[in-house]
Amino acid sequence: MTAPDAQVDSALRDRVVEAMTTVLKRLVEREEPITEDMHMADELGVSSSLGLELLLEVEEQLGIQIDVERMRPDELLTVGELATFIAGHSRPW
Repeated sequence: MTAPDAQVDSALRDRVVEAMTTVLKRLVEREEPITEDMHMADELGVSSSLGLELLLEVEEQLGIQIDVERMRPDELLTVGELATFIAGHSRPW
């Protein structure tokens, strides 16, 4: 889960989810839909290098900078958890 003090813009979160699922489908070469409750490593096989590529592409697509210093990978296990974190811990370029 994300920090309780993080403010999450629901419209931005929706855009993050859309960008993430699109990028993830390509990165993990998956035809089936990707949902918010899917576990990044266990179900999708996202490695640390793929995770970094995902973050960089989401930043570029949405024109944001993600505060990776505040990331706690052990708390960001699913697509939805990561999307919530990004929406609450990013700022426009």
